[in-house]
Amino acid sequence: MEIKKCINCGSFITTNASLCTSCANKITYENTVLKNYFDENTSFDSISSISVATGVSPKSIQSFMIENNYMDETTIPQGFSTIQY
Repeated sequence: MEIKKCINCGSFITTNASLCTSCANKITYENTVLKNYFDENTSFDSISSISVATGVSPKSIQSFMIENNYMDETTIPQGFSTIQY
C-alpha cells in the first residue's frame, strides 16, 4: 500500500486518489454551491462578492470557473470581463 500526501491539505492518504476524502467532499460541496449560484445569478460584481454570497473562497471560485469553461487562465469570456478580485 502506497502512502502519499493529499495535494490539497497535505494529509497522508493510502488510496490511489490525489485528494483525501475530506478535501474531495469539500470540493464537491463547493462545486455544487457554485453551480447553483451561477444557475440562479447571471450577473455579479466580483469574485469577492460571489465568495461573500456563497462562502466559497476566491481561489476555489477561480478554479471552478476555469474547470467549467467559464474562463481560462489567459482569457475571460465576455460575460465575465467585469469581474474583479
